[in-house]
Amino acid sequence: MNASPTSDPSVLCQGILHYLHDHPSAADSLEGIASWWLPPSEFTATQEAVQTALDQLVAEQRIARIDLADGRTLYQSVDKVSGSHPAWKPPSSRRRP
Repeated sequence: MNASPTSDPSVLCQGILHYLHDHPSAADSLEGIASWWLPPSEFTATQEAVQTALDQLVAEQRIARIDLADGRTLYQSVDKVSGSHPAWKPPSSRRRP
C-alpha cells in the first residue's frame, strides 16, 4: 500500500484510536506515535499534524497526556490511566463533580 500525505486530524485520530484498540496498554511519545502507531507504510504525516491530532484526542478526553518529570510527554488511553499515573493530570477543562 502506498502512503499518501495526510494532515487531516480526523484520519490521524482514527489511526491513533485504532492502534490503541489493538494495543490497549500502549503509551508513547509524539515521536513514537508518529513512527510506530502511524507507520510510514500507511501514513505520511508531519509531527506537527500528529501533535494536532493528539491535542484533539486529549481535549476530547479519549487519550491522556502524561508529563513526566524529565520533561518527556507520553500519551496513553484514558481508560488505562484513569488518574492512577502520578504524572497524569486531567485536562483543565474537565469539570469536577
